[in-house]
Amino acid sequence: MKAIARRLILWDIDGTLLSTDGIAAEAMRTALRKLIGPGVHLERTSYAGKTDWQIIRESIPSFDAATAHKRLREFIELYTAELNAQREALIARSTVFTGVVEALQALTEYGCQAPLTGNVVAAARIKLECTGLLPWLDLEAGAYGDDHFDRLALPLIATVRASSRYRYNFLPADVVIIGDTPRDIACGKSFGARTVAVATGPFTMTELSWHRPDALLPDLSDTSAVLKAVLGT
Repeated sequence: MKAIARRLILWDIDGTLLSTDGIAAEAMRTALRKLIGPGVHLERTSYAGKTDWQIIRESIPSFDAATAHKRLREFIELYTAELNAQREALIARSTVFTGVVEALQALTEYGCQAPLTGNVVAAARIKLECTGLLPWLDLEAGAYGDDHFDRLALPLIATVRASSRYRYNFLPADVVIIGDTPRDIACGKSFGARTVAVATGPFTMTELSWHRPDALLPDLSDTSAVLKAVLGT
């Protein structure tokens, strides 16, 4: 662990760093069905950019906010059990996007890198382990979908954790948030962080540009362009 990190670089996971080829989404639906039982309606909802906690609330209309919070831990146990049961498939079928490893490696000298993701932390760990990306990201300095249901709350949580862990007072201006959805951009802007949008998920360059990120990339294949986008040079 570095003594001082000049920047806090926060990465979204799904759609930005990797794809699990639908395995994680199916594991989540299976866990939700086990949570509520076969006779209860499960609402179809988009997962892009949302926290797992928010997805529970939207997928199960019969759950009010208090019930969703109360049963979050039970969901996490069911979901991570499903993911662990699919580890071999996750290793075989998950894809790390082009340029990701090179970007992570190039950015190590500029600061701390950690996840800021809608995944609950246990799911984030499994996905990063199965794709070999865990060594590049400090889970203890990140923020996750079981920290808060609202993604906009996550940058502050990650910044407080990283500041304590690295004994360095990260300010919003020191933080960079990289993601593939408008929600990634929104959570960065609401915190005062630099925002980098990458069109490797369900949104096009044009759609992402409407939300005015500080930098916009088609993908992470050009390491020099990634460095310029993240560092603002």
